[in-house]
Amino acid sequence: MESSSPRPPGPSAGPSPGPALSLDARLRGDPRPWAKVLFTALYALILALGSAGNALSVRVVLKGRAGPPGRLRYHVLSLALSALLLLLVCVPVELYDFVWCRHPWVFGDLGCRAYHFVRELCAYTTVLSVASLSAERCLAVCQPLRARRLLSPRRPRRLLSLVWAASLGLALPMAIIMGQKHELETAGGEPEPASRVCTVLVSRATLQVFIQVPSTSAPGSPAPSHMELMSEERRTLPLGGPASLVRHKDSSRLRRLQHSIQVLRAIVAVYVICWMPYHVRRLMYCYISDDGWTGTLYNFYHYFYLVTNTLFYVSSAVTPILYNVVSSSFRKLFLKALGSLCRQHHRMAP
Repeated sequence: MESSSPRPPGPSAGPSPGPALSLDARLRGDPRPWAKVLFTALYALILALGSAGNALSVRVVLKGRAGPPGRLRYHVLSLALSALLLLLVCVPVELYDFVWCRHPWVFGDLGCRAYHFVRELCAYTTVLSVASLSAERCLAVCQPLRARRLLSPRRPRRLLSLVWAASLGLALPMAIIMGQKHELETAGGEPEPASRVCTVLVSRATLQVFIQVPSTSAPGSPAPSHMELMSEERRTLPLGGPASLVRHKDSSRLRRLQHSIQVLRAIVAVYVICWMPYHVRRLMYCYISDDGWTGTLYNFYHYFYLVTNTLFYVSSAVTPILYNVVSSSFRKLFLKALGSLCRQHHRMAP
């Protein structure tokens, strides 16, 4: 799940001096050198490209009237800020703690809670922002008159403010159920400093409540809008099929429908591919009993954790590509800003 140190096989991972919970047993899942190098390179690449792409997206949006259309502007800003926060806070912590130095946890109890809170906050913000963008695009294409009436210039700002407020509330429990604790004690009964970990502090049943709902609903959040657009396309498509679009009076509307469907398909595909394994792993952690954690499964989980979290962070790194697909005006401005930065760098080079 969210623990920086998965439970070892054998007895429950509570603080106990028992031999089954020795530090050596907990370090069994330490990645091999080739895996450390591989995932370090992947994390560094994701951090560099994702931070640069999303920072450039923020720059394009903040240009004001020269930026993308009003409704898209605020969604791009929300998604880019969420991606930047996730990448800049969580990737370095995870790279240090889980890939290289798994024991002991060095960022303190507050750092543990903040790390998991930020990751959950950004996940909720991304899901709700994508769902909002998909719903607005669906409304604008399927019911343009109603969209003009409902989607006023201030509406997206209010909606996304609500998205962030809701995400803060939904992510707050993660700052409560996660925390720092010592897994082992010394012979004198004192906490063993080397066994300090960032892990779950509550029961399995409580953990399942906070993990199951987002894990089962998040990956397909834009899907309802996609289904509505496909239904609208079937209603609009002339009897002669796509070949008769040239003669059909609603051909331009149908083309917009088809473009919107393609865009939402791309969004759904990206988030399902990148998020589904991540949430499967979280459910796996919640629902496998302590007795079910064999040595083989424990080692599999460790590498599965690295793979799923890599995909999770990839979704934040590729969001600028999605913006370019959604809006041609944003694409032109993004490429223009990128070209300007490249020319500046070229002039500054010795």
